[in-house]
Amino acid sequence: MVSPPHALLDAIAILTEALPEGAIRPLAEALAPIPAGSWPTLHTTATQVLAAPHYREQVGAFITTWQTQAPTVPPASVALALQAAGTAVSRQRRVQTVEVVWTGPASGQPLRRTAQVLQSVIDEARRALLIVSFAVYDIPEIGAALLRAAQRGVAIRLVIESPQASMSKVAYDGLAAFGPQVAAHASVYRWPLEQRATDAQGRHGALHAKCAVADGQTLLISSANLTRYALDLNMELGLLLRGGPQPREVARHFQALIDSGALTLLAPHTATRSTP
Repeated sequence: MVSPPHALLDAIAILTEALPEGAIRPLAEALAPIPAGSWPTLHTTATQVLAAPHYREQVGAFITTWQTQAPTVPPASVALALQAAGTAVSRQRRVQTVEVVWTGPASGQPLRRTAQVLQSVIDEARRALLIVSFAVYDIPEIGAALLRAAQRGVAIRLVIESPQASMSKVAYDGLAAFGPQVAAHASVYRWPLEQRATDAQGRHGALHAKCAVADGQTLLISSANLTRYALDLNMELGLLLRGGPQPREVARHFQALIDSGALTLLAPHTATRSTP
């Protein structure tokens, strides 16, 4: 049995991740009966399986890699490998999806915007919602989404930086930006200065993480703070993960920080609107 080199295996993995799920089996079935070494026929047959020019180019590049890097591997073996890889990709897509989230100039790519995705994550939550951010300011639509979540019984935890702990890097109290009703319903956590590492000059680290987790099933990780600039004007990049272990892992990680005292609950009587 011919052992294919890593270049061909990598090409198979890349192709099956790039093509639509419904295209893998027809492509494999078209390639399998073609005699070994019939490269013109392989090129023609493979590219004719797909209608979209973009996918045809990818399949053509794959055949070229196969021809140059592993010409002794027969079509039947490649067809079987394509179907096996395609099945694995399909199963993974059912378990977890990953989507790029963006704020900034349009590029022609169909990327959803950060504000839209964050509101969607909040609105989808039914049991528990965790939001972590460094800066929070001028986001009434996010406050409204959180209030809707609170009204349907979602347990909301907010982990946000404070002006005092940030040593004035944050100019406003983020809790006020959510509105008094959200502050009254949410559990708000701070990272106390005494829990933070310091450098040689005694400067403390910052709570710079930004994420949202809904029901331990959906996770948004983003460079964007919860500010008008970050959600509308800045160039910000993030990932939205649905399913898989990572949403639960992040939720459990922050719960462990709470349990250990690294994050402390803000007293309810202080969870009110404050003046910047």
